[in-house]
Amino acid sequence: MNSDLFNDNTLMDISILPHDIFTRVDDDFFSIVKLCAGDCIVKILRIQLINSARKLLNTVDIFAFIQIESEETDAIKFESCFKCKTGQYIVKPGIQTSLSYLIQLLKLKLKQEQELKLYENNEVKNQYLTDVFIDKHPLLKFLIKWYQENDSEDNTKANEFLTSFVDNLVFNRTRSSNNFRYTESIKKFATCLYILGGKQCYEFIRLNLPGTIPNMSTLRDLINQSDMTLTEAEFKFESLKQFHAGFGFCSEDTTGVIPKLEYDSSTNSFIGLATPIIDGIPSKQYYQADKFDDLKIIYDSNEMASLLNVHMFQSISTEDAVTNFPKPFLLSAYGVNNKYTTMDILRRWMYIFENALDKGVRVIGFSTDADNKYLSAMRLASNFFASLPNFKLDKHQHAFRINIPKDWTWFYLNTSQLFLFFQDPVHIVTKWRNRLLSSTADLCLGNDKISIVHLENLINDNTYTKLDHSLAKSDINPKDRQNYKSCVRLISDDVLSLLCDNVDTKGTFIYLTLLKMIVKAYIDKSTNIGERIESAWCVVFVCRLWWTWLEKTSTRNSSKNSQTTSDRKNQINKYFITRPAYMSVELNAHNLLYLVLLVKQQQLPKQALINIHLFNSQPCESLFRDARALSSTFSTNINFTVKNFIGRAQKLSILNQMKYNQSENDLCFPIHHKQKHEHSSTSIDQLNEIDRLDIQQLISNAYDQAIDIVQHSKICDTLNQFNINSLNDVSQYIHDILKKNSRLINYSFRTENDTAEEFGLDEENDDNDVETYAPDQPIDEFLFDYPNDTMNDDEEDILNSKKSDFNGIRIFDNINPDLKRSYFKVKINESIKYLHKQSACWLLSNNITKLSNDRLSRVMQQTANNN
Repeated sequence: MNSDLFNDNTLMDISILPHDIFTRVDDDFFSIVKLCAGDCIVKILRIQLINSARKLLNTVDIFAFIQIESEETDAIKFESCFKCKTGQYIVKPGIQTSLSYLIQLLKLKLKQEQELKLYENNEVKNQYLTDVFIDKHPLLKFLIKWYQENDSEDNTKANEFLTSFVDNLVFNRTRSSNNFRYTESIKKFATCLYILGGKQCYEFIRLNLPGTIPNMSTLRDLINQSDMTLTEAEFKFESLKQFHAGFGFCSEDTTGVIPKLEYDSSTNSFIGLATPIIDGIPSKQYYQADKFDDLKIIYDSNEMASLLNVHMFQSISTEDAVTNFPKPFLLSAYGVNNKYTTMDILRRWMYIFENALDKGVRVIGFSTDADNKYLSAMRLASNFFASLPNFKLDKHQHAFRINIPKDWTWFYLNTSQLFLFFQDPVHIVTKWRNRLLSSTADLCLGNDKISIVHLENLINDNTYTKLDHSLAKSDINPKDRQNYKSCVRLISDDVLSLLCDNVDTKGTFIYLTLLKMIVKAYIDKSTNIGERIESAWCVVFVCRLWWTWLEKTSTRNSSKNSQTTSDRKNQINKYFITRPAYMSVELNAHNLLYLVLLVKQQQLPKQALINIHLFNSQPCESLFRDARALSSTFSTNINFTVKNFIGRAQKLSILNQMKYNQSENDLCFPIHHKQKHEHSSTSIDQLNEIDRLDIQQLISNAYDQAIDIVQHSKICDTLNQFNINSLNDVSQYIHDILKKNSRLINYSFRTENDTAEEFGLDEENDDNDVETYAPDQPIDEFLFDYPNDTMNDDEEDILNSKKSDFNGIRIFDNINPDLKRSYFKVKINESIKYLHKQSACWLLSNNITKLSNDRLSRVMQQTANNN
């Protein structure tokens, strides 16, 4: 019997055999034989009593019967064999092949059943681990013990993610890498790991712990599919629906960016040029081009964005849990050139207010960094010694309205306000510090001199060491204009104590005391509501007393010395803080009290007074710092382009969302050791005391404290000579000056007021964190291809080059049709090519004249060493 025909098992179809073929006998067995091999084979087996599959496989020679001379076999021989003339019988090939096929089928079926039985035996064996096996693998002992201890409900909840992590890892290790699966908690963990650690860290863990976290392509899909995607100049009002409280506070700020033109294939638009501001609203996806020549026109006729403007939203929680405060939310971001006007800012605020209102969120107010344009917009909106005759915000149907006693002559804010405003207190503090360090100022408070020399002497005095005052010369470096930490060191109790002990440094002591009060009123988290009001208004009253004294003494001296009005104003400017600094403390104190009154009069929830220190533009500053911190581990770049920022901001938004909802995914995030001890002391019990606050008494206490502060300077003695003896007298005098000298009046949305030297105060802008970069300053660049792009290729632009090989530049002869939108069709040296739009941006950036900051510093250092 020739079995070579059936060596190829692919020709065998064992599915025709029933699963019980080896238990069938007689007719049940023969019915299968007939199906597979035919009637003749059935007769051959039946006559030999081979009535089962196992008998058949154990029979050595099925055709041995043909050698037997018997009448019983003659009929079968005649049917299945050829009879030779010699009398020998030869089995017909078809019969022989059919039998061989049947036997081969049975053998394969038997082998399959044996393997299945062996696998089942192994499975049963694996279900019952022997002591020998466990002793051989001691890790199993600890794992079983951990699962037993973790079986309780409390432990399961505490170790929910760890359990999920172990389960997911073990599950994946029993599968092929193509079939790895990940739970939602693992996906969230992987996303956070990538954002916090970067690509190198993520890949290091993934490669060395296979099966624990998804690959990079899956991770990018998770990020791109999130609801935190962001495009330039898009306002994410739809996302405000996640804040169910119904109230929030917005902040706005700008920072310097690297001017660089880049292509965003997700919107088929170009980013890096100054976003057009139309009626105050930035135009999204404004710069688009389907031809290279169109892009050149756009590039040549528009200014690069040297600044990035962002809007943040801070939700106000109505929960009783004081510590559960929502994270700030990025509302929009776009590149600008600082050429927008005060009225553009007002229109933009109204746009944000109305769209948020449509989503069920009432924006209480806005906060900025005390820039003059924003300050002017706040004054116009508040009608704070400014006027918008053609635009009555206080008449808006959603405007707040409070009751103000008629005898509050010290309160300048109107009773009806659509928005509340807070200038960022950190910027206010740094403005005051910068004024102290200014070379043009000669601050003087009555008989007391305010001078940086006092601090220099303290640092240089060998009697004291840094242990006594914690100061360094860098703390009084006038070039470092945004150093808030140095402000904190300057107002420390140790420094104030040393200055207070010296009569000659009393003025500087008072000045720094006022700084400390600003911090206490708006920044310190432990300050209660009553203390905030007292501290804020004490600073205001000292400033009013100070300014009143300067006005009265300068007027008297000018009449004696025949000084001009200009000379008198210069004298006041020299001795006083800047106008933005003064107006900021006035506005903040008024809006703080207005906010308290809204809560007292039950127009806002009491939770609005929790964490007042968050009503500032620091969320913007924090976002800028965090975005810069997301630079690659081995990158020397500390700043970003507009496109870089949008990508990083999206990751940070995802991270903040997971932090805020961490009760849902049970991920634990690290907390800085200093923040572990920080908490707001404003409890619900303290908020309930708001109804019993005596505002008039707090204001009286603040004024008494202000009088006590300036007592040494003899200011009050001078004011008494002019019959200015009370809070009402001082406040009325300052009110009249502000009202008389106000220049901020806007009759049309198309005009911009000149407020230089308004109120006779200095306009010095003491803080500006905008760094200067050359247009298209080079940075490390990755060029990405993006899917889902289309393009019109009716015409092509002409470029010339002496090269024919463009390695390293994305110029191709043919491209995927699905990606055509991301390419320009051009003709280079009479040949049709496809130029990627990002490469086109690089091609236009041929006017770079300035080194990057990192390289410039290294070159300068090397030059200095050589000299």
